[in-house]
Amino acid sequence: MITEKLSKKINEANGAEINLLIEEKDYAERHQLLSAEQKVVITEKNEQFSDAIIERFVKETDETVSKGTKEFFQSPLSHVKENQTEYVYVESKSFDIINVDAIALEFDEVFEVYTAMFGLALQKKFGGSIRDYLNQHFDSEKMNYSLMFSGEDGLWEVNLPLNYMAGFNEDTTIEQTYQFLYSYIFSLVEAVENNK
Repeated sequence: MITEKLSKKINEANGAEINLLIEEKDYAERHQLLSAEQKVVITEKNEQFSDAIIERFVKETDETVSKGTKEFFQSPLSHVKENQTEYVYVESKSFDIINVDAIALEFDEVFEVYTAMFGLALQKKFGGSIRDYLNQHFDSEKMNYSLMFSGEDGLWEVNLPLNYMAGFNEDTTIEQTYQFLYSYIFSLVEAVENNK
């Protein structure tokens, strides 16, 4: 999980300066993955998705609406609500550490909530720990999340209504929402790792 992937990233730096997100640095320090000599540069949040592939698709057909740009990423999250026939799809190398390839974001017009959908590449045996974390950090009295294991893909298909997640704020940009999701999933994977 995170320990293995982060250790590999640190070892590949071979003692040279390494760029880490604040979550990664804090984790590495908590788990003593960094040597005393290792120089760490914190990657600023506004640089986290500098390598991201950002696309917009039509929900019904998966037809490409446009290839997103860094400028689009700065759009208010309300753009997703105002364009309910579309969803935003983001791939980034920063997702590798949290066992996610990509995250799709849409506004569910039926339930009137922002929703994040992603595949979480963790073994089926971790289902209980994943549910425990989500139950502790999600207001399931108002609406429930969806979590289903796909044996074919070997991952958990996760569907989270963001409006009921602790810490979510809809008055942000699309990029800030993805940063929030990264931090949330990082904490989720760390909690699962600590319970194994």
